[in-house]
Amino acid sequence: MKKQALILANGQFPRNPTLIQAIKNATFLVACDGAIKHLDRLKIIPNIIIGDLDSISKKFQKKYANKIIHIKEQESNDLSKAFFYCIKQNFTHITILGATGKREDHTLANISLLLQYYDYANVEIKSDYGYFKVYETPCKVPSHKGQQISLFCLETHRKITSTNLKYPLKNLALPLWANGTLNEALDSHFSLISDKKTKIIIYQTLI
Repeated sequence: MKKQALILANGQFPRNPTLIQAIKNATFLVACDGAIKHLDRLKIIPNIIIGDLDSISKKFQKKYANKIIHIKEQESNDLSKAFFYCIKQNFTHITILGATGKREDHTLANISLLLQYYDYANVEIKSDYGYFKVYETPCKVPSHKGQQISLFCLETHRKITSTNLKYPLKNLALPLWANGTLNEALDSHFSLISDKKTKIIIYQTLI
């Protein structure tokens, strides 16, 4: 059974009305501690607030005391604390908002965590501009004609072949992160295969 949760991280709060509506309509909403300031402004009450509490004001700690789960350990960031809380609650589909923007190092770290999260749930990171999701080859990826596509494979020696992309990959390795960017979908889906099974982070624009 599909069980959905939405995590709001403490990066750039979305401005896209569709994403804000998704926050309002979420059946289970988790806020990483500092993100509560955005929800409070919109009068949205999350199911829980989770983190090490280094980014939440004393005022909000008091106001939302009955919602807070304080996890002191520093081995993981607040996003991972929120994600694995959701996994323990048996959520199978998790959407993450607010994981990009602001500090670039946090953005890169959060996107890279999708490779770990893939083994636990169907998960994607969405922003005002597009969304990141991990696929394992061979895979068929839903798209639309003209959609901008970027591929990131951390196993840089893997050789990848594509179909239905404007700039086809033909048994091609992606040794640099830039090598798989700025492509374009030609149809309602595109496919990827590789010389050996591998995980690929795929970015797709909203339009």
